[in-house]
Amino acid sequence: MAEEKIMIVEDDALIATDLREIVSNLGYEVSGIADSFVTARLLAPVSTIALVDLNLKDGATGLRVGQYLASNFGIEVVMVTASSEAIQDDLPKVIGLISKPVHPTLIKNVLDYLRRIREGGRGVPPAGMRLFV
Repeated sequence: MAEEKIMIVEDDALIATDLREIVSNLGYEVSGIADSFVTARLLAPVSTIALVDLNLKDGATGLRVGQYLASNFGIEVVMVTASSEAIQDDLPKVIGLISKPVHPTLIKNVLDYLRRIREGGRGVPPAGMRLFV
């Protein structure tokens, strides 16, 4: 798991800290926490996976951030939002979506699923994850 570096894109400090703790306790490295499009761009070169909220410090830019990270850096992006109904269509290049509040088991299952994909496997997406690709 050492090669996986997880970026958390979340502007709520408590939620971001909780996600960082969950990801770290699962044995993954957190590349950093971004709260806006600008800070996500700075962390992109050192990240392989991004957990991206829909509404960030600079507005509802999460969709743009997710697509930018996936398209320009090949980062595997999963949207993590309490506003899942706001995402009506599949998002090109974004793998999927999970709804807040997230349980550590769901985060584990999502990260394990993404790891299997990165290793060339298929796997079954975890219950609670809506796939886009």
